[in-house]
Amino acid sequence: MTAAPTGIVRARRVLVLANPAAGARRGGPAGEAAARVASRAGCAVTLQRTEQPGDAQRFASRADAEGFDLVVVAGGDGTLNEAANGLAGSGVALGIAPAGTMNLLARVLGLPLDPAEAVARVIDGYRPCALRPGTAAGRVFLLMAGAGFDAWVLRELLRGVSGKIGFGDYIRGALRGLRTFPFPRLTIDHDGRSSEAHTAIVGRAPLYGGFLRPTPHARLDVDGLWLCAFDGGAARFARVVPRLWSGAHVGCAGVTLVAARQVEIAASIDDIPYHLDGELSGTLPVVVGLSERILVLATLRRST
Repeated sequence: MTAAPTGIVRARRVLVLANPAAGARRGGPAGEAAARVASRAGCAVTLQRTEQPGDAQRFASRADAEGFDLVVVAGGDGTLNEAANGLAGSGVALGIAPAGTMNLLARVLGLPLDPAEAVARVIDGYRPCALRPGTAAGRVFLLMAGAGFDAWVLRELLRGVSGKIGFGDYIRGALRGLRTFPFPRLTIDHDGRSSEAHTAIVGRAPLYGGFLRPTPHARLDVDGLWLCAFDGGAARFARVVPRLWSGAHVGCAGVTLVAARQVEIAASIDDIPYHLDGELSGTLPVVVGLSERILVLATLRRST
């Protein structure tokens, strides 16, 4: 494992991972733009395109041994999740050329959403942010773990929508989910306390999905998780969800919002899914915590 860099760092050898399928197929051009920017800045650059799920993790996991000091992902939050699982514990920094649908991690870090501009700002000299990502069932996550309604909707969309899932698909899927979701009883144990709910979101960062803020106090530069759990039936849940845009759900009936170090989630029935950073990852039960593997993010020179 290479020690994490400190201070302001300029990259020397850069691996660009481009997901051609990301963001309505914007990942390929974004990867080419990122590679050009890094090359013009004097970096030795390798551009690697992914072809199937798991490629980004596999390529990133070799970055340290192959002498790269920065891996730039041209893709969305799902591709970043894969790369993070390959890089965590290595000391090699993870940079972003935003090319996904939502680009939540880029927004959290305050990066420009233009891929070339984002890479130019980082290549000019980045501030390494060493953090403990979230972890569940052996995988790390950067934004959130979700169990219950959101994962249920995601799974139904993946079964019924061909091609790239857009924001409108999520909205329509959520409305259908209010009718099809069984609203199971989840038992949630967190730091010696216990709660019951039908849906739980464990946030490592404040943003979620379409700019919702279920865990508004979560910060990447602070080691910790925030649990947001929802109890009650479909009608109550439908009233609360719009409040997540502004954080006005805090204090609403049926909403639990607490800081946590570890969260154990189990369901009263089988086949209740959970996701990590918007990628389906399994079914309950699951234990969510903080990873011991440090991940380094390449952030702007100013503090995030």
